[in-house]
Amino acid sequence: MTTEAPPPQVQGPLSAAELAELEATLLPALERHHLRLLAHSLRSLQAMAAHQPAGALPGHDAMRAWASQQPALADSPCFQAVLVEQLEAAGRQLQQLATSLGRSPLALELGDLIASACDHRPSQSTPVSEIQSDSIADALSFFRLSCGRWRSQRSSHHLLHRRAEAGGSFIEVVEIAAADPRLIAIAELHGENPAALVGGCRVTWNASMAWDKAGEAHEGESIFGLIPTDELGRSGLLLRDRGYAETAPVAGHFAMDERDGLLLTTGYETMASLERFSFAGPNVRLRTSTVEGLSNTASFCVETRLLDSPQPGAKTPAQEPVSDQPLSPLGW
Repeated sequence: MTTEAPPPQVQGPLSAAELAELEATLLPALERHHLRLLAHSLRSLQAMAAHQPAGALPGHDAMRAWASQQPALADSPCFQAVLVEQLEAAGRQLQQLATSLGRSPLALELGDLIASACDHRPSQSTPVSEIQSDSIADALSFFRLSCGRWRSQRSSHHLLHRRAEAGGSFIEVVEIAAADPRLIAIAELHGENPAALVGGCRVTWNASMAWDKAGEAHEGESIFGLIPTDELGRSGLLLRDRGYAETAPVAGHFAMDERDGLLLTTGYETMASLERFSFAGPNVRLRTSTVEGLSNTASFCVETRLLDSPQPGAKTPAQEPVSDQPLSPLGW
């Protein structure tokens, strides 16, 4: 009996020496992951403008043309559009850094990105009150900004097998008031005081991954409750009626970092997960996650808000079937 081979690996634009240089930094794992993505984008943008390495960043049309010519993306027009959006977001970051250095963005090198990432890390002696941003006040505000309907495109890296798997999902996030009986029940289930709840949300999802068998799908629903443990509401307990890595009720921790990213840490019986959510814009959310234990994986998601209102009688994203064609060549 034969088994289907996993998708072939795709050679990235970063050399082995550059990847080693990134790993040699003292940055935390998630920050190194963000730095790799920015470096990957820089090399891709430089490849697009090979004949003008010190010129301006390629425009939207040039990025789309380049993405359509990549063999790994040929059959994934949806991911081509998301990739272009990601490259444009990275281009804005590179432009800001280049302006501060008095150079053009395509003249930047890996060392510039590493130096900038290290320089912007807060000192351990810096008071938290001095590094927190007011743009997203607390975790509840972050969840409220996340409410709506989203399309997520994911690249999951299975570290044991050294393989990458594509996937996609439709997600819907709906806010739930602190007095909602469902949140009160979850607080009591975890032995917490329901009066400490500040709110929560209901998340539904429908996802597929590239290695799924025929007819296999990943869908479900989870309720979240927030209980802050600090005065600012930027850290505390995250209560769930079910986890992602395991379906039993689970309690984790949340914390807002100095860049207004939301960090979620969850410990399960057989594994532990660390996730970071951040907004690249009002309608684009980025998510990185690592799972360590029996299954070691690292994932990156680009989530785009669906702005069109559903027609009467139409299926919501959480109800729509996910195409057998993977949404990304590289769910919640």
